[in-house]
Amino acid sequence: MAESIHETVLDTGTTRSRLARVYAESLLAAALKQSADPEAVGAELGTLVRTLVTHPEVGAFLASPAVGKKVKAAALAPALKGHASDLLRGFVGVLAHNNRLDLIRGVSAAFRQLLDERAGRVRVKVTAAVPLSDAQKAALTASLKGVLGDQEPVLDVRTDPDLLGGLVVQVGDSVIDTSVRSRLQSIRSLLLAR
Repeated sequence: MAESIHETVLDTGTTRSRLARVYAESLLAAALKQSADPEAVGAELGTLVRTLVTHPEVGAFLASPAVGKKVKAAALAPALKGHASDLLRGFVGVLAHNNRLDLIRGVSAAFRQLLDERAGRVRVKVTAAVPLSDAQKAALTASLKGVLGDQEPVLDVRTDPDLLGGLVVQVGDSVIDTSVRSRLQSIRSLLLAR
């Protein structure tokens, strides 16, 4: 029984991701049709999502099934006026009308992914023990370009002092872990096995 519940949760998550992707594709198509700069639309959508993240009560209001779509639309219209383009206001209105405002974060991520695909960019998550200098970032980017071929790496660098040293680099599902923490764990495992 527990497996079927887990599978249902995964299916729901997958369905939400697919639905967010469909909305993102529609937004991209609308931007291109209106000759709007897709990168600017993506930045504007990202700003809106960051605003929702910094104000969780607004996000909870928009995601709440207890609040009707007319009430949400009535609250959003004046809040977005003067702060969002006609295209984005119209898109948010479509999400509100279809009771899908809870997807806006997923739509933003899917839209960014679409833009990256169009531009030949790939997001690379880098975790380091200490902040990387500009020279280190440039060297890492150059090294990744050689591995990725025709794709342009875009670094998302974070710090985690628990790594002790080294890096963890993730491109898609591939992870390269050269951290000291990982090496110490390997040595510990070898010692325990003996």
